[in-house]
Amino acid sequence: MCGITALFSKSENIFPELYESLYHLQHRGQDSFGFSYFDSERKIHSIKKQGLLTNNIPPEVGAKIGLGHVRYPTFGKSDILECQPFFIQGKYHNISLIHNGQIEIDEIIKKIGVLNEDSSDSLYLSHYFSYLLNQYQDLNNYIILTVVEKIQEIKGAFNCICLIENFGLICFKDKYNIRPLVLGKKNENYIISSESVSITSINYNLLGDIRSNSIILFNEKVRNIEILELYQPLHLKPCIFEWVYLAREESIIQKVNVYRARTKMGEFLANKIKWEINISDIDYVIPVPDTSKPIALEISKKLNKPYVEAITKNRYVNRTFIMNTNNKRKKNIKRKLNVINHLIKDKSILIVDDSIVRGNTIKHIINLLKDNEVKRIYVAICSPEIVNINKYGYDMPKREELISFSKSNKELEEILGVEKIVFQNLKDLKWSIQYYNSNITDFEMSIFEM
Repeated sequence: MCGITALFSKSENIFPELYESLYHLQHRGQDSFGFSYFDSERKIHSIKKQGLLTNNIPPEVGAKIGLGHVRYPTFGKSDILECQPFFIQGKYHNISLIHNGQIEIDEIIKKIGVLNEDSSDSLYLSHYFSYLLNQYQDLNNYIILTVVEKIQEIKGAFNCICLIENFGLICFKDKYNIRPLVLGKKNENYIISSESVSITSINYNLLGDIRSNSIILFNEKVRNIEILELYQPLHLKPCIFEWVYLAREESIIQKVNVYRARTKMGEFLANKIKWEINISDIDYVIPVPDTSKPIALEISKKLNKPYVEAITKNRYVNRTFIMNTNNKRKKNIKRKLNVINHLIKDKSILIVDDSIVRGNTIKHIINLLKDNEVKRIYVAICSPEIVNINKYGYDMPKREELISFSKSNKELEEILGVEKIVFQNLKDLKWSIQYYNSNITDFEMSIFEM
């Protein structure tokens, strides 16, 4: 999981809006950030830094076309060499490419050779795309279609945006549409982004989702946008975890608002809680901030129990899930979360969270609650048990490191020291999204499947 964005204009400097749009994707990557853009002679320039975009002053750049990336490393070293965009110099065409997703590199090593045993899949993909593109001295729409069709043979998830010197910008996806990508417009300017929030927050109009059977192309010479159609059926299999945790709640993915989907998750989970927990014993419904708030609020309404934000979050600590080592995650969880004693002392509470992966966060919270003399703890999780790794763009540990792997709910309750834990049913999680868009008939949900 990373965040990508690109802007292109016929006449205006897009860089201030490019920076602002990437700012709204900071939740998707905290390791590094970077920009590439064309200068007045249509040559590529790049800016790349480690750390948070939000801690840096926007560079003073003038450009009519450019792209940006925030990195969450799932593969490869966490250093400046792996920061995107990647600039690849070719025989005929120099490119700068950004990638969100994760691919199986075995498919492309045969073509380009091993770069480095620590090289990321994104770097391999960039070199492979450059290799295919540089088979042709002159580019046209047919050649772009041919190259992208070849790229789509790769197994995995990828959203890619690429600057090609003396040509323009192209955007393409994997054939299953696993990661979200949307298109927006304001006047004669266009934007491509991982989430709609980075489009609407800079006052662009959302045009809709970019699909795998289309290529967005902006020819820099004629300064015009085209949508090239690939001759293939549309396979829609979005990652279900985007709605559970990854995306911001303002965003709309595949025509489904994230906040509304999470509210529906709370409704279904409340129904299950009624069957499995004696709700007369619950004093408060308490969310684990921030993702689970709309879920907990809906559970509170359905159970007719007070909603209380007794678990607090230090706003100056970043997302722990996308930190690149377990030591960092544990250290920052302690910095991030605390509780309000007088709200929970001698109370029986239901805490609500979006998911449990390694168990670091939930263990810390339960210990905090017990240290503050809570009476009884019940736990509700708005996703099913996570029992498998994910191959398509975010960092899930080995199955053996997952707290729910090969354990019953009863065993989890004993490990965590809670009265009861209730997980969302998979069919209810799917229906929470399909309720708002019945055209989504399948999801990428390997993390829930053994």
